[in-house]
Amino acid sequence: MTNRQGRRQEYYLGNSKAAAEKAIERYYEEDLLPDEAAPEDRSEDRNLMFRAWADEWLSRRRAKATSVSQYEIAVRVHLNPRWGSHRIASIRKAQVEDWVQELEDNTAIANSTAELHWKVFKMITRDALQNGKITANPCYEVEGPYIEKTQPYIFSDDESWAVCDAFPERYAPIPLLGFGCGVRQGEAFGTCADAIGRNNGVLTVHRQVLRSKETDYKPTLVNRLKTSRRKGGINTKSVPMPDHVMEAIERHETKYPPLSTETILWTHGRTIDSCQRGPAKALFQSPQGNLLSNDTFNERAWKPTLRKLGIKHDDGTLPTFHDARHTYISKMLQNGLPPETVALWVGDSVKEIRRTYNHLLDEQVEDHRARVNLLTARPVRA
Repeated sequence: MTNRQGRRQEYYLGNSKAAAEKAIERYYEEDLLPDEAAPEDRSEDRNLMFRAWADEWLSRRRAKATSVSQYEIAVRVHLNPRWGSHRIASIRKAQVEDWVQELEDNTAIANSTAELHWKVFKMITRDALQNGKITANPCYEVEGPYIEKTQPYIFSDDESWAVCDAFPERYAPIPLLGFGCGVRQGEAFGTCADAIGRNNGVLTVHRQVLRSKETDYKPTLVNRLKTSRRKGGINTKSVPMPDHVMEAIERHETKYPPLSTETILWTHGRTIDSCQRGPAKALFQSPQGNLLSNDTFNERAWKPTLRKLGIKHDDGTLPTFHDARHTYISKMLQNGLPPETVALWVGDSVKEIRRTYNHLLDEQVEDHRARVNLLTARPVRA
């Protein structure tokens, strides 16, 4: 800008676009250069407590309900006890580095929990910076806690079939859906009679049983997949259904008729309470005639079966149902199915498939060498 002597001069116009526009507007209206304006009263921001800004930040979250619930727990259980009484403008980089070291040294905190605490703390401080509450982010150039990557449990063929054979009869097709179709647990619970392609052998996955704050923690059938609300997410997926899975479901329907229930016809941008309802026939139900919840299934069927068979990680923990999905994806990739095809079937992005299972794709290099050699060799002339 031009100063009073007619020379070009640089002025500090604030730490946001809105502040800069306000300063320029004031210059044109009042003929007042930025360095001539009375300093803004920032006493309110200087005394702003982390606890108060964390509550303000939470009130504006528009992520899916399960994510917001995790944020609330992280703030209430860990961040507020640690940082709540600090003025957010007084938090320094060295303090944050010490806290990160505390997270790493605390063996009572799981890796995933430490990662969540760090993620939420960073989002809160970045939001404070973007809204002009602080002039510098104390997380800048701070390395978060070291997170050791969790290794999925890949079931062998014998283990997969042992689980399916030993599973309680009422829930018998569910592990088959995990090992044979790669569905998530909530998607398996939400399988309905109309999703089974009796003629073409295709499973159409477009529902899940949701149990979260969004549904008042009551198992609820929703026409929505886990990725539906993401940018570029999908609302439905078609998966080849092996014959043995189809046969198991047909036997199951004979002994346990589908449960007549309602499904929420979810619409993007609307809350579940405001969505319309429709009829559905769920294949799986609890002994009390309700939709399945993960607690009921895991404690009554999944964990007892694994304990009975002695299937566990090296550290003694039990594999989860999601590991059946990992097993399915690994088997498809190891046998040469393109990542793009597998991604469509399981409802993940190709980027996520490559990131998570890159080691399996690398293992195929030697397997494909003979074909690459044939395709790139010099043509043989007659």
